[in-house]
Amino acid sequence: MSNESRGKKYKSLAKDTMLFTISSFGSKILVFLLTPLYTSILATHEYGVADLITTTIHFIYPILTLAIADATLRFALDKEVDKNSVFVVSTVFTALSVVFLLILYPAISLIDDSLKQYWHIFVLNFFLFNVHNYFSNFVKSLGKTTLFAVQGLVHTATIISCNILFLVVFKLGLDGYLASTIIGYCVPILLMFFGARLYKYLIPFIIDLSILKEMLKYSIPMIPTILAWAINTSIDKYMIIWRYDIGASGVYSVAHKIPSIVTTILSVFTQAWQLSVISNHGSDDESDFFTTVYKGLDFVSISGCMFVILISKWLARLLFAKDFFIAWEYVPMLIIAAMFSSHSGFLAAAYRAAKKTKSLFVTVLAGSFINIILNYFLIRDVGVLGAAIATATSFFIVWFVRIIVIQHIVRVNVPIMQTVLSYALLFLSAILVTIDFHYALIVLIASYIIICVLKRDTILSLLNSANGLIKRTIGKRK
Repeated sequence: MSNESRGKKYKSLAKDTMLFTISSFGSKILVFLLTPLYTSILATHEYGVADLITTTIHFIYPILTLAIADATLRFALDKEVDKNSVFVVSTVFTALSVVFLLILYPAISLIDDSLKQYWHIFVLNFFLFNVHNYFSNFVKSLGKTTLFAVQGLVHTATIISCNILFLVVFKLGLDGYLASTIIGYCVPILLMFFGARLYKYLIPFIIDLSILKEMLKYSIPMIPTILAWAINTSIDKYMIIWRYDIGASGVYSVAHKIPSIVTTILSVFTQAWQLSVISNHGSDDESDFFTTVYKGLDFVSISGCMFVILISKWLARLLFAKDFFIAWEYVPMLIIAAMFSSHSGFLAAAYRAAKKTKSLFVTVLAGSFINIILNYFLIRDVGVLGAAIATATSFFIVWFVRIIVIQHIVRVNVPIMQTVLSYALLFLSAILVTIDFHYALIVLIASYIIICVLKRDTILSLLNSANGLIKRTIGKRK
């Protein structure tokens, strides 16, 4: 592989990362800044209800839609597949999922009385979430990453405007919060539908059975994987509700706001990375490309995590009002969970590129099983903090299993001792901050210095890459 070709890969990855950063910054980071508004206006019970609606939607959507949105991206990117057929299949399954949801009302309403009270809101949110999901994936597959980024900003502007209007001006409380979510989906959906002229792909409205079969062959094996992933990310909230109440779950859900900084930043890179991996699958330098990017991502992730852990209590004082402040104790462990969740998503791109989605389920099943067991015992013995510990441990296990299994698809060279010591220091720092150890700051800084020494080669590689990118950019301007 020539240097020019390799340079194009990194340039494409950087471009997509930048655009996805704009999109996610719009849809997540700015909304994160509204946390003080939510915690000062909404009660813990109200926030718990809102989060329960979102969490339950993420739990059931892969089953009811047969995870068709994941197949939308993968097959629409395939140059040999008719995009019209892919879009029609995705539309049909999204519509049918609402019918299945209505049939399942008796079972879903048993989760909590709140879902009965807000059933119509729940159904509408479910539908709009799934439309937005497959629209976004299809727009990305068309190469319209700029439009994807813009709709993210529009999504944000809509949510912020509606939150201020409904919560501050009209003082509608939980109803206003839920209405903001619905309108926040509607506007970007319309923008993508007309901006990307998606209506063109609905005509002729014919279901290609061969495409349908291939898409389901790809997506159905992903259902248990996505479901297991939902267990890893959300089962703790249900178990907290079961052990305590929905108010305690609301506080725990707010604790996720700070780790969402890490999740958002890493997820935008993972989105861009998935496109690069699919595009470059089977190339001669696939292993080197994968290893180089992984090492860089790992160092940047650890750096970001340790910084956020360092300032987590200060951020909590700034963001969490009234009864929500106690949530800061859960933040350090949830930050680690966010990092290993993103690492696992990074590795998953190789499975999707090779269309080996069945293997993903094996890697996440172990983490899900351990998550449930640990949540049961730790929530009982440690309290809500036990849920954060269980989540961090389970995502670490998913990463550990996945980094081993992935070697059968693409060789990712990870320095074992360096990795073990780095992660041990990261966990130690999180534990000391959580227990409010007097010298936690000193230990955290010393740990980070050691990690930098261990990863000096990676740091030099990142600096050289950044320097080269800057020089090329300046050269083009001249």
